[in-house]
Amino acid sequence: MPATTSLQALAQDLPRLWHAETTSPRDRKRLLRSLIADVTLLPEPDAQTMRIGVRWHTGATDELAVARPGPGRTSDAALEVVRRHGATHTSAELADMLNAEGLTTGEGMPFTAGGVARVRDAYIIFGPCTVAVQDGEVSVKQVATERGIPADGVYDWLRHGQVPARRGPSGRWCIPWDPASREIYRQKVAGFFRLNPVLSKQPVSFSAATADV
Repeated sequence: MPATTSLQALAQDLPRLWHAETTSPRDRKRLLRSLIADVTLLPEPDAQTMRIGVRWHTGATDELAVARPGPGRTSDAALEVVRRHGATHTSAELADMLNAEGLTTGEGMPFTAGGVARVRDAYIIFGPCTVAVQDGEVSVKQVATERGIPADGVYDWLRHGQVPARRGPSGRWCIPWDPASREIYRQKVAGFFRLNPVLSKQPVSFSAATADV
């Protein structure tokens, strides 16, 4: 058994030993095994956080709370920027703001307008409604109203690419309302009501513009 002074010196030198270029991944694993008896993942109600219990060979225990890793996870700092400015700035403008602050996506890449739009979808952060839909297009709210279904159902189809639409500069969905697109939405609505037979107690009336669908 080494002397206490030798063990203390070794413990103080562990960071340098761990980060040394000559220390291989295999050596680091052996170091961990020599120090840690076991690691346990503990229940945690926050889906964004992991709680980790560590039991050392000395018998001491520690508990750590860390952000749950995963590709595509938006950092808290980036999410705060999108939430604070989302209602007044387009997705392209937000991307410029995020990149100027040195923030990156969950994959470590610079933000783009499309990347910010996906963050809006995931966290339900609405953009400014200053960009009107073009002629021949309708909004999500219009589709939901005319078809008598919740807007969340339309957003779900859009997020999964199941229905035609385009994204405006603000990230707003603009839905083409030609006969082919109306038929696709008609079929989706029919399937929606089959899955949700008791959607509303109120009668649903359709406008004359959609009576042919």
